[in-house]
Amino acid sequence: MRVAVFSRFPKDRDAPRGGVETVALALVRALEAIGDMDLHVVTLEAGLRELEVCSHGPTTIHRLPGSRWPQMLDILWGPGRRRLKRYLIDLAPDIVHLHETYALGLGELPMPDVFTVHGFDHANIPAEKRRMARLRSLLWWHIEARGLARQRYIISITPYVRQHIEPLTTARIFDIDNPINPVFFETARNEVPGRVFCAGWISPRKNTLGLIRALPRLVEGGVDVSLHLAGEQKDHAYARRVREAIDELGLSGRVRLLGRISPDDVRRELSEACLFALPALQENAPMAISEAMAAGLPIVSSNVCGMPFMIDEGRTGYLVDPEDTDSLAERMGRLLTDDGLRSTMGGAAREDALRRFHPDAVGRRTVEVYRRILGSSGVAS
Repeated sequence: MRVAVFSRFPKDRDAPRGGVETVALALVRALEAIGDMDLHVVTLEAGLRELEVCSHGPTTIHRLPGSRWPQMLDILWGPGRRRLKRYLIDLAPDIVHLHETYALGLGELPMPDVFTVHGFDHANIPAEKRRMARLRSLLWWHIEARGLARQRYIISITPYVRQHIEPLTTARIFDIDNPINPVFFETARNEVPGRVFCAGWISPRKNTLGLIRALPRLVEGGVDVSLHLAGEQKDHAYARRVREAIDELGLSGRVRLLGRISPDDVRRELSEACLFALPALQENAPMAISEAMAAGLPIVSSNVCGMPFMIDEGRTGYLVDPEDTDSLAERMGRLLTDDGLRSTMGGAAREDALRRFHPDAVGRRTVEVYRRILGSSGVAS
C-alpha cells in the first residue's frame, strides 16, 4: 500500500514542535512498525526555497516550498494549494492522509483521501483574544464549513470534534484518538510533594492566568504547592501579565516558567509532578493531557470542549469550570493532600491512555481505516 501523509513534520525527530508535528511523528513511527507500506510524508513549508526529498528509514520525506500568501487565502486559491495538489497527484499514492487545514481547500483528489480534523481555527481565535477576532473567526467558520462539506472520509480525534463536524458534512467519520510517543508510558513516578505541572503555550486560550490565580487559595489552605509551567511565550503581552501576576501574588518562589522544553524534559517534569493541570478555555484533545495520563498522573482540567471526553470525572481526574478559581484550587488541593487518591486516579489514567493513545493501537486502527476506504473505493490494498 502506497500511503502519503500530508502534515507538518519535524526535521529533528527528537524535537517535534506543537501538537500536529507530535501526532504526525507518532503515527508515522507506528505505520513504519506495522510495515508492508510504501510510506511518504509531504509537507508545505514557509521559507523553503526549493523541494527537499530525503529518506528516513522506510519513509520518504517530501518538503515542498510554501507560498507567501496568507494561509486563509492560500488554502482556497493560492500557489501553495496548487503546488501541493499537483505534487500529490504526481506522487500517485493509493491513499492520502491529510492532517493540515489545506485539506479544506484541496477539493476532490483523484485518489482516495481521509482528513484528520485536529481543531477549529474559528473557535481558537476568540479564545486567544487575537486582533479582529470576531471577523477572522467568521471567515474561518465559512472556510471550515465549505471544506468539511467536500470531504469524503474524516477521522475525528474526539467526540467533541465529531459533534462539530457532523452537521457540516456527509463524509463517513471514523473515531480514532491521537497517538503519543510511547516513551511517556515508561515514565517512572518520582513525585516532588506539592508539585503541579502544566504544559502548553502561555496564552489566554490555555488560561495560564487562571491556573496561577488558584495557587494562593491552596497556600491559604496550608498546601505547600509549587507550579512548573512549560510552554512558549508567543503572546508577549499576555506573558508579561503572567509574570506580573506571579509577582503581585507573592508566588515567585512557587512558580517556574520553563519555556519550551524537550520531550525528555517533559517526561522528567511528569515524573516529578503530583498532578497535571490544564484549565484551558478552548481545546479539542490536548496532547499534553494524553502524555500526562500515559505517565500515570491524575488530571485537573476544564469541563468544556474536548476535555470531558478525555477525562473520566472522579476516576482519572477532575473537570472544573475554567473560570471558577475556587473549584480549580479545591480539586488540586484534594489530590495534592491525598496520596492514595492520586495513585488510584493516576493508575486509571494510564490504563485509559494505553487503550486509547498508544501508537500501536492507533496505528492498527488507522491502517484498518485505510483498508476500509480502499475497499469502498474499489482499490486493492
